[in-house]
Amino acid sequence: MKRGSVMNKSPYLNINRIEFVTTYQCSGKCKHCSVGKEINKSSHFKHIATKQASDAIKKLSQLFSVSSIMTFGGEPLLYPDVVCEIHETAALCGIGTRQLITNGYFSKNDERLMSDASLLKKSGVNNLLLSVDVFHQEIIPFEAVYSFAKCVKKVGIHGVQLHPAWVLNEEYYSHYNLITKEILARFTDLKIPVSNGNNIFMAGNAVEYLAEYYDKPQLDLSDSCGSMPYTEPLTNITSIQVIPDGNVMVCGFVIGNIYNESIEEIVSRYNPYDNECMSAIMTGGTSALIEFAERNRISIDYTKCYSICNICHKINNELSANNRTKC
Repeated sequence: MKRGSVMNKSPYLNINRIEFVTTYQCSGKCKHCSVGKEINKSSHFKHIATKQASDAIKKLSQLFSVSSIMTFGGEPLLYPDVVCEIHETAALCGIGTRQLITNGYFSKNDERLMSDASLLKKSGVNNLLLSVDVFHQEIIPFEAVYSFAKCVKKVGIHGVQLHPAWVLNEEYYSHYNLITKEILARFTDLKIPVSNGNNIFMAGNAVEYLAEYYDKPQLDLSDSCGSMPYTEPLTNITSIQVIPDGNVMVCGFVIGNIYNESIEEIVSRYNPYDNECMSAIMTGGTSALIEFAERNRISIDYTKCYSICNICHKINNELSANNRTKC
């Protein structure tokens, strides 16, 4: 079957990107990490199941015109075989952009660093983003990351970039951003370009450690789903995420699990209007979402919510913790 051919699929999905959270295990513990408390949390699923992930790629590339795939974590290269098989499958399916985000610290053995860099090259990774900044280097030794960067350069992986995280933005004056720029300068001799990086937003650990640099929470009741950074309208989803336990995520919502059912079933039945919480967000924005929480007796401290996304994630977490159906 040709890529992008028509089969039974939801009219609300137009998937061109698949993201795999390879693992929640990590060699760092960063102050800005959006995953927050999930990092290194005990779990039955140390990493995503390779076979099911590969099968999902094959089937989704038949259903949609998928142009981009990403593996990240956690630290994905704690499980290099998993990462490589995912990217090999993506390459075989003709997916053009095959991206990996890594902090570069997964081994102290130089031979393994070179071996894994070679495997990544062979697997087809063509956009390697190396997370380098004050937050990563607070825990992760610079020398180890520099050694991996040299290996990556030597084997000739395409699209290698240093990928820093900025407080507010690169231009904002803070001691964190100044130190990040100093760290980036130490890579100058390797001639690795620097990406635009990420502008840290208030989620995960950042709420606890970096809130002083951001405006205090002020909920805008007119906010709608898709208006926040890294989000999109629930009626026109172009990117999905699969996490280590097999759950398929649309933003903060679980829409299925690739360990329990086929990805075709998951994407064919997706209808945000059939979901009370999703429908509330789309039709009434923040106000409707708050009403949904009250109807379901979910208590939320809105003074600590920076956006509609914070409320949505808190509701999902609360429902999950109480073994109720996720919204």
